[in-house]
Amino acid sequence: MSTTILTDEAAQLAATVTDVVATWHPPAAGRLISDTEHFQDQWKVAEELGWTTILDDADCTSFETLAQSAELIDAAAAVTRTLAHAGAALPVRQTLVARALASQPIATGPIVVSPHSFGVWDPIATVFVDGDGTAHERTAQETADRDIAARPLHRTDPPKDLGDGPDSVLAQFLLVQEIAGAAHGAIEQARAYVSSRVQFGRPLIKLPAVAQELGRLTIAQLQLDEAIAEFARRLHTASADRILFAATVARALACDVASDVAAQTHQLHGALGLTADATLRHRTLLLWADRDEGLHHRGWGVDTLPNCEVDLWSLSQPEGTLPA
Repeated sequence: MSTTILTDEAAQLAATVTDVVATWHPPAAGRLISDTEHFQDQWKVAEELGWTTILDDADCTSFETLAQSAELIDAAAAVTRTLAHAGAALPVRQTLVARALASQPIATGPIVVSPHSFGVWDPIATVFVDGDGTAHERTAQETADRDIAARPLHRTDPPKDLGDGPDSVLAQFLLVQEIAGAAHGAIEQARAYVSSRVQFGRPLIKLPAVAQELGRLTIAQLQLDEAIAEFARRLHTASADRILFAATVARALACDVASDVAAQTHQLHGALGLTADATLRHRTLLLWADRDEGLHHRGWGVDTLPNCEVDLWSLSQPEGTLPA
C-alpha cells in the first residue's frame, strides 16, 4: 500500500500489519462477518499485537491536547488503513476511537464502541463509551441486522450532524483513512487483474480505454491521499476552524472516491469481480459501507462553510503557507 502520507514509524507499523494479515482467510460470503470461522482468531491477534489500544493515552478533550498525540494518531491511521487495504473488516477503528474517548481505562480484549460507531459492530460490543467518556459494560446482543459490508449493525436514526468536537474529528480522520486504504487495495487488485488477463493476444491493460480508466482512478486516489495528508497536518497543528474545514473536504472527497473506485474496479474486473475467488468485494463492500456510515446526506459540513471568498481562501490555504 502507499505509505507516502505516513511517518516513518507509522509506515513500519503498516508493513508489519501487512505481513500479519497476508495469511488471514477472508470471510465467507452470505454471513455476518462476526459469525465467520476466523473472526474471533483475527480479533484476538489484533488485540494481542496492540492494534486496538494505540489511542488509549490520547486525550481528545480539546484540539490542543489531541495535537499532542500526533504519533499515536499516525500509528492508529496506519493500522486502520492497512487493514482496509487488505479487505479485512474488524472493529479496530471503532474500538480505537471509543477507547480514546473513554475517561477511565478499559481492560484489553473487548470490542468497544461509542456514538461515533453509528451502530456498526454495536450488537457484538461488550463495552459502550458514552459521548461524555463514561464506559458501560454490557452483554453482546443477538441480531440479524448487518450493513452492506456484512458487519453487525444496530440500526439507529441518522444523526443530524457528526459533531465538531475533537473526538468526532478523530473518528472522521480514521474513517477517511479506512476508505483510502480500501480504495487503494481495490485499485491495486484491478491493476493486477488487467495486467495478467490476456484477451486477443495481449493483456487488458494494453487497451487504451482500460489503461486510461486505471490511471484516472489512481489520480483520484492520490487526490484523496493529499486531502488526508492536509487533514493530518492540521490535526496536529492548526486552529479548530481549519481542522474542521479539512475534515469536511476529506470526508466529501472520500465519499466520491469510494463510489467511483468501487464501481469502476468491478467494471475493470468484469463478471469475475463478483466471484468469491476475486476477493474484490471485501474492499468494495467496505467502501460502500464506509461511504454512508453515519451520514444522512453526502453534503455533510458544506452548509457550515462561509460563503465569503476571503474566508474560504484562508481556510483552504495549505497548512504551513499562512502568513506568520
